[in-house]
Amino acid sequence: MADTHSEAGSPQPTKYESPFSDSDFDEILLQEISNSAEDGWVQARESEGCIVWQKSVPDQSIHLIKAFLDFPGIPAEQLLDMVYNLEVRRRYETMFRSYEVLEDFGSYRITYLVVEFPAGIWDRDMISFNTKRSTGEEHIVLYKNATHVSRPPNACYVRGETIFSGLIIRAVPGDVTSSTCTLFLQSDVKGWIPTPVVNLLSKISPKRWQTSVSDFYSQTYKKEVESRI
Repeated sequence: MADTHSEAGSPQPTKYESPFSDSDFDEILLQEISNSAEDGWVQARESEGCIVWQKSVPDQSIHLIKAFLDFPGIPAEQLLDMVYNLEVRRRYETMFRSYEVLEDFGSYRITYLVVEFPAGIWDRDMISFNTKRSTGEEHIVLYKNATHVSRPPNACYVRGETIFSGLIIRAVPGDVTSSTCTLFLQSDVKGWIPTPVVNLLSKISPKRWQTSVSDFYSQTYKKEVESRI
């Protein structure tokens, strides 16, 4: 079958072939349990319910970020919905100017994101493959860089790149009303933003995201869920 969502020079999977494999899920689980200095991980920040680690990756200037986040009072299934349901996510991600599904193939989808930056810095746009997998133990969300014929590079934005990104969501043992999330971030925003600044912002962003999710859940999402019961 012909490829229906690739750009010239950027080969992509065919319409019914997922770009994700079992090895991708194995890799994120392996990275989660690897916290030693021998593996290159260094603890970067710690605050209540949030521990952030960073890792220098060979041949890449952007650090890989791993954050262990606590979400007391938020069930795992509802946290997953807040992450993967873009209609919900757009409501609390204040920097997202646009976030939409370009194509959905069931086992995976292609999304387009525009991130608003402060005045004087070009906004970024990114295209990614997304998928999720739920087992009896966890929910895993993965992202990979993509292209799409409907969103060629736009002179109004700087096109960013997803290097390694995903989440692992679990219910807290003995407390199904609470959850934990292991968040991985490694994205190159390109352009003229200095790499040290990108790495610094990446270390700060997990705590900000945790706060945004928790506030939206307690102020809005929880009430909406309860009204449907």
